[in-house]
Amino acid sequence: MRSWRLGPVLLALAARAHADPHPDTSPESYLPPPPLPVASPITDHFALTVDLFWGSIDTFGRFDSASGVQGTPFTAERDLGLSNKEHDARIEIMFRLEQRSRLRVDFLDSRRQADKFINRTLQYGDQTFLIDNPVHSEFDWREMDITYTYSFLRNDRFELGAGMGVHLLQAEAIAEIPRTPQYADYNGAGPFATLALDGTWLIAKHWSFNARGQYLKVTIGSVSGMLGDYHADFQYRWKRNVAFGLGYERQEAELDVRNNNPSGVLRLTFSGPELFGRLSF
Repeated sequence: MRSWRLGPVLLALAARAHADPHPDTSPESYLPPPPLPVASPITDHFALTVDLFWGSIDTFGRFDSASGVQGTPFTAERDLGLSNKEHDARIEIMFRLEQRSRLRVDFLDSRRQADKFINRTLQYGDQTFLIDNPVHSEFDWREMDITYTYSFLRNDRFELGAGMGVHLLQAEAIAEIPRTPQYADYNGAGPFATLALDGTWLIAKHWSFNARGQYLKVTIGSVSGMLGDYHADFQYRWKRNVAFGLGYERQEAELDVRNNNPSGVLRLTFSGPELFGRLSF
């Protein structure tokens, strides 16, 4: 019967042998863990933003003929009947690399078409569209932007970074008189770079103001290009990982080609308010 009494003694000795020989009895050991930092664009490591853009678009163009005849300057919205309203959904993805580096990816896809009896004669490249003819036109603009910024200023309330962006652009402008040989198609695609500045101000626990701008204008030989993109918004952090906001966006693009085939000018401007939702962590 004595062997049964040794069991509890041996278990107690084993537990004591595995106990922490230096238990932490300091007052700090009884405190709860520190609270998480206030969630904001400054602390987000990933964010997916979907916004509804409710703005306007202005398109100016001139396409010269292959023989050097200067085309007629035109406004696509007024002369060709394309809509000057730009209502679409846009997507933005942001990744934070380490603590001070951010990578932002944006997508834009704008497609318009119209049919109109034109009220003046247009020299559109090699085609001459006479007054009162029914012209069918299409204008497509697709864009993907990849922007990297490094935050040289970053604390609990403010973040300001600088960097550069690469913009992959594709544009196509078509004009024709249906069921006739009169048809013109001008299209092109290529990359363009900009310098970028991006900042955030945490106004209060749930509110932040965010703004960014990108711009560059270059001339290489007889080709000039310009791209400017400006954005500002107020965000309300409803939940730790969910925010809503209201912002304003303006983007300008310009291409001027001289002494080439084809030659011409194209200027495009998007501007207007946007309402968005943001999922982040």
